[in-house]
Amino acid sequence: MTERVLGIDVGGSSVKVSVHDGVRCAAESAPLMTDRPSRYRAEFDPVAWWAVIRDLVRRVVDRAGPGPYGGIVVSSLRQGFVLTDGARELGHGVLNSDRRGAVSLARLRRIPQLYALTGHWPAPELTLAKLLTLIDEEPDRWASARSLLFVHDWLVWKLCGAEVTEASYACAGQMADVAARGWAADLLDEVGIGTDRLARVVEAGTRVGGLRDGGLGLPAGLPVVAGCGDTQLAAMGAGGLGDGVVTVVAGSSTPVQAAVRWPVRDPRAHPWISTHARANLWAAETNCGYPGTMGGWLAALTGASRSGTPGASGLTAVVAAPEWSERGWSTKAPMTVLGLRPDTSAADLAQAFAEAHAFAVRANVEDLERVLGGPASRIVLTGGAAEPIAALCAAVLGRGVSLCAGSDATAAAGWALVTGEPVPAAPTRLVGAGDPEPYSAAYARYLRSYAQLRAHLPEEDMG
Repeated sequence: MTERVLGIDVGGSSVKVSVHDGVRCAAESAPLMTDRPSRYRAEFDPVAWWAVIRDLVRRVVDRAGPGPYGGIVVSSLRQGFVLTDGARELGHGVLNSDRRGAVSLARLRRIPQLYALTGHWPAPELTLAKLLTLIDEEPDRWASARSLLFVHDWLVWKLCGAEVTEASYACAGQMADVAARGWAADLLDEVGIGTDRLARVVEAGTRVGGLRDGGLGLPAGLPVVAGCGDTQLAAMGAGGLGDGVVTVVAGSSTPVQAAVRWPVRDPRAHPWISTHARANLWAAETNCGYPGTMGGWLAALTGASRSGTPGASGLTAVVAAPEWSERGWSTKAPMTVLGLRPDTSAADLAQAFAEAHAFAVRANVEDLERVLGGPASRIVLTGGAAEPIAALCAAVLGRGVSLCAGSDATAAAGWALVTGEPVPAAPTRLVGAGDPEPYSAAYARYLRSYAQLRAHLPEEDMG
């Protein structure tokens, strides 16, 4: 009988627990609460989150019934972290959407070769900037801390007591020497963080300990295995590790990622570079911003389906980012809709929001292809928001896309990491290339509008 793998995947607003046996996946999710003590702070209560996660694991294991398990694998959002004293968490954890790091950016920008070393330009969301701010604001908490654990690492620690950091989280936090796949010790010493509180770095798929929590309905000692960044795992499960493949993970935000065999050097310093789910691969990544979040907001507000009319009857929705760069992120164009008229319908608005999503995908794919030095061999579209925009993306791109719909890709990749088996083939269908011409004027208008709206903006004030 094929061994099952329990997967725990923690995002910023929910946790998903799955049981995958190499063929089938059963999964449930539960909401997680975010605390926002002020406008640019996003935190979580580790005690409350762990209670929700444990309860969901027990429910899913009970529902799955008896059967052999090969291990547990975890993945999570990137850039979130927890401080511990070795026995318990010290206060609230910090989430990926927290932007307290803005006040530390000027200091980081003075460090030569920061992007070349870490593969990341300074941003408020990255752990390095947020941690520097926390140390300045809460020196006593930092002095009491024995360990800094990313959310993935914290889950591993809760399950088996091991203190480890999977390499992609160290990279995503701007704290790693990305080429060496380990801590950037000289950088961390220079900024006053050091490495004494940092765990050893492991690769995805490493067995790091045995289950200690006897209340999950699983046998004690069951192997606990390091996962990796949520986007990397989704790309792996969707078949995105091949040469020249670009994976678009459409969700609340929409990362655009390619697996590469060495950290690429971009003279424009656009993509973020992290380690990938395999020890011989790296991930080059851009991002379309939050078009999925904005589309969900509009759907909740109006309930309207999109009109299907190319060009959205002259509307331009600036709700997605066509360029992933330090300046683009620090001077984001304000989200707005241009071209409103008295006869504008809710369906026109829905069309404009969906087109903005597809336009940003096209711009980011083309920029990543520039970095890679040639066109993608295949474009894979996956994630919770993939299916509704697949045909539109194929039309706007003028190229076919492989749609890996559903939510099993991450669980399938986790199963492969634990068992050492090939990733199970995900259900995929080819969405044929459409005609980009009906969208060409709207695409040009979108790019022009985005550029003009942000042209004279100062860097976002987050004081």
